[in-house]
This record gives sequence, C-alpha cells and structure tokens, in this order.
Amino acid sequence: MGFFLQYAWLIPVFPLLGFLLLTFTSLRRNNTASGWLAIGLMALAMVWAVGVLGAVNQGLVGGASGVVPVETISASGPEGEAPPNFLLRIDWAPTGSTSFEMGLLVDPLVAVMLAMVTIASFCIHLFSLGYMATNPRQSRFFSFISLFTAAMLLMTMADNLLLFFMAWEVMGLCSYLLIGFLYTRPQAYRAAVKAFITTRIGDVLMLIGIVYLYTQAGTLSLGVFANNIFSPEFLERIGSETNALGMSHATAIALLLFCGTIGKSAQFPLHVWLPDAMEGPTPVSALIHAATMVAAGVFLVGRTFPIFEADGGAALGFVAAIGAFTAIFAALIAVAQYDIKRILAYSTLSQLGFMVAALGIGGFVAGMFHLITHAFFKALLFLGSGSVIHGMEGTPKIEALHHKDEYAAQQTAQDIRNMGDLRRSMPWTFWTYTLGYLALAGIVPFAGFWSKDEILADAFKGNHWIVFSVLVVAAFLTAFYMTRQWRLVFFGSYRGDNPVEFKNPEPAQHGDHGHHTDETHAAHGSGKPHESGPTMIAPLVVLASFAVTAGLFNFPFGGESAHWMGHLLGEEAKPFSWLVAGISLLVAGAGIAAGWFFYGNAFRKAQDRDPLEAAAPGAFGLLHN
Repeated sequence: MGFFLQYAWLIPVFPLLGFLLLTFTSLRRNNTASGWLAIGLMALAMVWAVGVLGAVNQGLVGGASGVVPVETISASGPEGEAPPNFLLRIDWAPTGSTSFEMGLLVDPLVAVMLAMVTIASFCIHLFSLGYMATNPRQSRFFSFISLFTAAMLLMTMADNLLLFFMAWEVMGLCSYLLIGFLYTRPQAYRAAVKAFITTRIGDVLMLIGIVYLYTQAGTLSLGVFANNIFSPEFLERIGSETNALGMSHATAIALLLFCGTIGKSAQFPLHVWLPDAMEGPTPVSALIHAATMVAAGVFLVGRTFPIFEADGGAALGFVAAIGAFTAIFAALIAVAQYDIKRILAYSTLSQLGFMVAALGIGGFVAGMFHLITHAFFKALLFLGSGSVIHGMEGTPKIEALHHKDEYAAQQTAQDIRNMGDLRRSMPWTFWTYTLGYLALAGIVPFAGFWSKDEILADAFKGNHWIVFSVLVVAAFLTAFYMTRQWRLVFFGSYRGDNPVEFKNPEPAQHGDHGHHTDETHAAHGSGKPHESGPTMIAPLVVLASFAVTAGLFNFPFGGESAHWMGHLLGEEAKPFSWLVAGISLLVAGAGIAAGWFFYGNAFRKAQDRDPLEAAAPGAFGLLHN
C-alpha cells in the first residue's frame, strides 16, 4: 500500500496521458483502440486510488523521504494534529522575498474522494464504449472525458486553492465541450454556452474570495501548520477581525467561496444550467451529475470548512438555507417532468441541496458521506437511463422518426410516457435501476438510507427544525417522483407503439446520426426495446453493488469498526437515532405508496393526461415549465 501512496501523483497523470495520446497521436483515428486506451488508463487510476485509500486507512505517511507509519512522525504543527498522509510541493513562482508553492496533498478526505471519483469514472468510461460505439467522434469524446477526469482528480489533490481553481476551470471548459458535444444541434450548443456562462458567474466571485484570502494570509496552501490557511492563529484572526462591511474576514471569504459552489453544484439561483446540460450524451450526464463536476462544489465547502467555522459559523446559516431550499425546490420540479434524464437532473439538484444543507448545519461527515453514496447510485441511475434510451431508440416508431429528425427521435425516446413494461425486455437494466431507485428513495439497507438518515439525524439532534422539516418533505418528494418514474418506465403496458412525438422547432442544419450504436440499428423492427450489450450492463452491475453496500462506509453499527468514514476523517461519531431512522423510513414508504397510488393505473396510452395534472393543472404546469 505504501508504494501506491508514494506515487499518488500518478493518479491524475493516467487520464491526462489518455487525453494527450488521443488528441496528439494517430490513435484518434481508431475509435475502438482509443476507447480501450482511455478505459485502461482509467482502470490504472482506479487501482492506484484504491491503493492510496488503503494506505491512508493503515495510517501510512508518504512524501519525498519515503513511506512510514504516521506515529513515527512528530507533528510540527499544533498539538494533536497529524501531518498529511502525502505531500509534494515545489516552488512555483517568486512572490518578493518568498515563493508561491504548488503541490499535491493527500489526506483522508482526499483519499476517499479519489477512490469514489475513479471507480465511478471507470464505470462511465466503460459504459461509453457501448453507448458511443458508432459515433464518428468517439475518439474525441474519450479524449474530452479523460481530460475532465484528470482535472477533477487534480483538483481533489491540489494542496492550494490556486491550483484547485485552475483545475476547477479546466473542468468548466470540459463541461462546455461535453455538453455541446453534439454541436450540430442548436439545443446542444446553446446548453453548453449557458452552462459555461452561468458557472462563470459563481467562479468569478469564488476567484475574488481566493484573492481576498491571499491578501489576508499571504498563502493559499491547505494545511493546519504555520503559513497554511488553516493554522489556528490565522483562523482566529480572520474570525475576529472585521472588514469595511462590518462582517468578519472569515464570513466574507466563506460567502465568496460558496458562490463557486452555488455555480458548480447548481444551487439556487445558479441552478438553471444543469437541466439543460442533459443535451450532452448520457455518459456526460452521469459524469457531470454524479461523480465529478457537481460534486466539486460540495467538496469545495468541505475542503475549506475551517474557514466557514472560523467565526462561529456565521456563513453556515446562509449555506444551510440555500441547500435546504434547493433540496425542496428541485424535488417539486422533478415531480412534473416527463424526460427520464431531466427527472434525474432535478433529483441531482435536490440531493446536492441535502449535502449543502448538511454542511451548513455543521454535519461535515454526513454531507461528505452522502456525496460518496450519491455518486454511486446516481451514476447508476443515469447510466441506467442511458440503457433505457438506447433500447427505446431501436424501436420501429422511433427509428422511423430518427430518419426525419434525429433530435426529435431522441427526445421522444427519453419521454417516460412512451415507455412501460420494460422490465420484461430489459431485465438487467430493470434490476440494477431498481437498486439505484431504492437507494435514492432512502430504503433500508441501501446506501442512500444510511447517508440521508445521517443528515436528518444531524439536523434533528442539532435542533435545526426548519432544515429538518424541509429535508423531510424533500425526502418524501424524492421517493414519490422516483416511484412515478420507475412505475411508468418498467411497469404497465408498453406505450411506444403509439408514442407522444416530440416536435422539434429547430431541426439541425445537418444530420448527426452517429449517436446511435450498432445494436440500435440491429434492433430495427424488433418491436419492444432490447437489452443493452455487455459493456453497458457490466458498469450497471458494478455501480448497483455500491448502491447496496456503500452505506457500510459509515455504518453506525459494529463496535470499533462502526462509523469508519467518520473516524477516518477525524470526526467523532454521533450515535444512531432510531427515532430519526423510523421517521426517514416512514416518509420514504409514504412517498413510494403515494407514487404507486397515483400512477398504478395511469397512462394506459402515452397520450393520457398525468393524474397530478388532472388534479392540479395550474401547479403542475408551473412546475413542468
């Protein structure tokens, strides 16, 4: 394990190497070779990241002098503070009498993030091989997602906020390239520009916060030792001194940094870009909305959490309010959507709100725990939706529409009103999707139950009654809209023989028919949707296993082995609350029951009216639009 830690810097290098080879060598002309190269290098990064997590869990410390157990090193910082597990710094730029240092840092939080990002990204890379099989720009696609993943890993390992921000911006560039990957569609390139500009608003304010922090600290290096931004002396000073606006330096810096989170993690009011980002290919949706970009915003708050707490947590109230409002606001909108990916996009907004709200009430471990579990089961759901769409695109009605208007065909294939009874024709997709659905709904013993319950428990025990009440309602809505989606997609009668066809107001200037795979065209005339190929099913199975088991990362039972993630992050474990767990399960069960009641006999035909729309047409129309 020590070997992996000593060479931890290789983790972002592997996908970066994939980007360079696929961009600047003749490999880009061979779609199959480029896909497997990117997947192989991502697999190496995954193995290395898991090895690093194992080394950190063993308490090893690595750096220029080799790898040794942590207890053999005397901390040079505040009493009781352990050194980071891995630190590699170089002088980067002169700043008068000193030099600005750049480097990589691995501590327990980073190690957990590295493992999650690489596992989820590997599954998404592998899924993409089947999903993008005949796209003529497949090599370019793998080049972009390799650079995207490399930037996310570099950002995670950055030992200072300047390098963090540089990697953060490369991710923004890659999201623009990936959301607009099918650039012959007006909707796709507009969505890419919208995402790029909207997130830049938050990023500019974040950059101002970084500059503000540098003027106060003279450094941007993460760490608790002298000349680091988390040193106790510095935190005490910025928490007690005020600026011209009458707020402490810590509060002002924290609020500016949080603006970056609002943009990147699509919190209200900068949430508007994320649903439109569904215009990118489905693996892009999984990559952006599960493991990487949107998670980066929550990770930013977690990474700089000591600054948020420096003056008693004045900025955290605002963080909690934004998170809680986004959680219920996005969940309400998800109730009234028909696009299978759009429902999951608003679900992502809502779940990110849960994480942000958890951090806002001081639930650091709960927020990070939900970030990890959510990445696995939401990546599973997005890839599962891609498998469903892939199957739907091969049905006769949508194939016929595809020859007229490729975009209209895809939007028709994504409409849950046109599905139904897919559990029979797509059993692997059905069972894996069901496990992800139960995890997101918060049903015991699936991963989402344990992490969501911990957030609710923190709110309950901390007497944050407004946040607790809002999140309970949001949890009910989550179970409701996911049951609605699951019921309409996999049960009832198949409605794709007479679908609701999407009317495209802006046909592409020229066709982009490469989005279909070989299997899709082979399915022409097969009637119902067909199951996806092995390279698409295998990642679903892997992610489904994590949807079931990832709750063990911070499982509250088991004696000394309980709350593993909390202990790894150095946080005292809070006792399990049977009352909150009971409330959580009751709410999730009520949401599932309500979803099944409303949609148990709904949509005999695709053109039928939604039961909620019939009951409350004004409210439904408002949420739908």
